[in-house]
Amino acid sequence: MINRQNWQLTKKYLDYRLRVDQVSRPSMEKEKTHLRYALEWAQETTFQKASEVAPSFPQFLLTSRLDGFAGRLSVVYIKKILSTVRLFFTWLSDNQTGYKHIKQAWIKTIKVKRLSDMPKNKESVSFEEIQVIASAPVRTIQERRARAGLVFLYLSGMRIGAFVSMPVEAVDISNRCVNQNPALGVRTKNGKAAKTYLLDIPELLKVVQNWDDEVRAYGGLWFASLSFATGEIVLQDAGEHRKNLARRNFRDWLSSVGLPYHSPHKFRHGHIHYGLKRSKNIADFKAVSLNVMHSTVQITDQFYSILSDNEVRERIESMGKENSSSDDFMESIRILLEQHKKNDP
Repeated sequence: MINRQNWQLTKKYLDYRLRVDQVSRPSMEKEKTHLRYALEWAQETTFQKASEVAPSFPQFLLTSRLDGFAGRLSVVYIKKILSTVRLFFTWLSDNQTGYKHIKQAWIKTIKVKRLSDMPKNKESVSFEEIQVIASAPVRTIQERRARAGLVFLYLSGMRIGAFVSMPVEAVDISNRCVNQNPALGVRTKNGKAAKTYLLDIPELLKVVQNWDDEVRAYGGLWFASLSFATGEIVLQDAGEHRKNLARRNFRDWLSSVGLPYHSPHKFRHGHIHYGLKRSKNIADFKAVSLNVMHSTVQITDQFYSILSDNEVRERIESMGKENSSSDDFMESIRILLEQHKKNDP
């Protein structure tokens, strides 16, 4: 049974995050879920005695999840939960009577020392899969929207929240450019603005161009709203649950044509893996990272630059056969050193 006082403290903290730290409401909702893990971990024990709870919170996360799925939580998600909970206990210690005894020395232990045994983001939509999806049959406007949406996610690497809130004026298919600007209503992560460029794959671009031609005459959202009564395109703002609508639309259409369902984020993974696999130097690698709005190339490298055993073998074998330009190599090293210098505190 969850301690009521602990629950009230998490509510108070989240209110503080909204009012004082001015985090966005979507970010606050994510932190609410993260803190739910802390509540489930402590159960009836007050947070005043958190250091006495066994197993430790990091150990608890390695064997627990609240979404009903099997398997261990991802590396990325565990780190996000731990970060939120560290901030929460710091806030308790600094701002709440009766919690001054919680020291930073203990708070710093809320981490996982080694996650090397946990898989990285290997699952992604392959180029072969997106080719099949792009050529799959469509009969209705809803199916055309689903197919074009999935292909667009692969070409752009956009996050689903930004994609479903993207207006047609943010899209320029002829120049393969998307203006991910919150001022246009695009719901980007942390409210960042950036231009994203679509992969230059003609057979895929043709699919999104055909849908763009169809939807542009109406205006509004590129992932257009459809009337429940007529099935026709209607002008409507992106609702709070539009991401879920898109997922259902994708799942239903893929099922109807006998194709397996992948979550929208796996199409983003596919975009990144496609780009990294074809990167010839550090500059190419950085371009992929910037295009998907990663804050640093380290994020891209840590979670997406995965090579299979066969790929490792092929690349090692090719090193003795290719005569790479020494100038290109030195330029790559220079860029890498500059990147490290910027990120070195």
